Amino acid sequence: MKPYLGLRGNKLPVAISLTAGMGWILFGLDDAILGAVITTTAFEREFNLSTSMQGTVTSLFELGCFAGALLVSLFGERFSRRGLLFIYTVPMIIGSVIQVAAQNTGMLIAGRMIAGVGLGGITSTLPSWQNETSPAKLRGTVICTSLSFLIIGQLIAYWAGYGLLQQFPTENITWRLLFALQTISVSIMAFMVLFMPESPRWLIAHGRYDQARSVVSCLLNRPENDILVNEQIEDMTRAITFEQEHGATWTDLFTFKKNDDGPREKRRVFTACCIQVAQPFSGSTVLSFYLTTIFEGSVGFSEHLSTLMSGFLQVWFLLASFLTWFLIERAGRRNCFMVTAICMGITMVVLAAMVKVNTKPTGYVATVCLFLYQSFFTWGWMAGVWCYSNEILSTTYRAKGGGLCVALQWLFDFVILQVTPIGIDQIGWGMFLVFAVFNFAYAPLVWFFCPETAGVPLESIDAMYLPGVDPVKESKRIRKHMKEQATERYVHGGENGKGERHELGRITSLMGENKPEERRIENFDAGTQNTKMATLE
Repeated sequence: MKPYLGLRGNKLPVAISLTAGMGWILFGLDDAILGAVITTTAFEREFNLSTSMQGTVTSLFELGCFAGALLVSLFGERFSRRGLLFIYTVPMIIGSVIQVAAQNTGMLIAGRMIAGVGLGGITSTLPSWQNETSPAKLRGTVICTSLSFLIIGQLIAYWAGYGLLQQFPTENITWRLLFALQTISVSIMAFMVLFMPESPRWLIAHGRYDQARSVVSCLLNRPENDILVNEQIEDMTRAITFEQEHGATWTDLFTFKKNDDGPREKRRVFTACCIQVAQPFSGSTVLSFYLTTIFEGSVGFSEHLSTLMSGFLQVWFLLASFLTWFLIERAGRRNCFMVTAICMGITMVVLAAMVKVNTKPTGYVATVCLFLYQSFFTWGWMAGVWCYSNEILSTTYRAKGGGLCVALQWLFDFVILQVTPIGIDQIGWGMFLVFAVFNFAYAPLVWFFCPETAGVPLESIDAMYLPGVDPVKESKRIRKHMKEQATERYVHGGENGKGERHELGRITSLMGENKPEERRIENFDAGTQNTKMATLE
């Protein structure tokens, strides 16, 4: 039997994206299911949750996700990317089964927390697996495609709940079937992962070179002894060796040694965490959980109209996400982040003003603002965050840093969900201004500290963070050089004269041994060795 169902070349990343998509559907389902059932007659009759207890159930799920992601950060590098996905399907399935069978509030809370651990681990691992198995020029598109599945999961939860409530308005089967969707989704993902490849970078980092060569061969659709396969393996090995020589433990990350930070892991992890945490503080988490409440309480719609508008907004959210597939690579991560952050801030300011005036016409304007906000959010800070915060991390820190980023996001989701109802009660429309300030602040943060990574192979990102190099300026130089080399190769033809430009790793792999990034690394290593020799002498 051929590996990976016989899929090779671009078909394999597509299959990986679809497999990961089932995990993101799970994320969307979990994100929306409780909101879809928590106010239904049958659910209220079964659990009789007070308003504060509803918030507790929601928040404890977030804490479960935080715990799952933190475990990936602490222990994830010991297991392969696919292995972690399988491991975390276990608590996900157990938790969803407990929710389906819940007879009291204790069972419901236990099920939500256990499922949260599974979801936290899965969402921490999926970006690493996708980034490390995708061609540089498609990496962002692959992640954005999968994140559209998250919205599909939310839509399934919302409209399935709406349909079931029409048929069984007072029966427990409604919320039990909705919770069962989690089990179905995670089971499909686990089955599909069986036929997908492991991350070649993780395999090389753990000495499994033959397996890595086989994976790279399939991803490039070339024989295992092909020159491109050899160069990809060589580039990955060289970059991972360089990273490991300059530390790969938590102690190394938090120990400050003068002139000995190699690829500047501390700055990379800190930048990744800031970008990931920016998502909940943008206001997106609040809109996700309290959208119907905002339509009712702030905009002034009826309960039925608020429910329908929430559903229509989710449909628009999905349609808008398709444009991100194009923008993430063509416009670049930095441009998408900065432009949409400013637009989100402006939208929040207008929304606050409309809610403050509180008339029927301003209610309609506020509704338009919500649709605009969701558009700008999906074009910049939804999928882009999951892609960027993971890809700027080195292979040796991708599990640690990626898990830490996602854990912090879940933690601050929990904080925002606890604080926002109090904030709305105390300052009302002013809460939207708070989110506007955060959004405006993101633009300079990205401008000064975030290098552009669109189209840049993961191994080349190390060169942006070498000591003495400005990552933002270096990213511009590397991308310009890559474009020149790609154009030259296309004009003169590839090794078979077809002018191919598809590679999994460095686009500069065809430059020969005198690659600017590698010269910088070699010069840095040589300088370090000379310093050590001088000290010994």
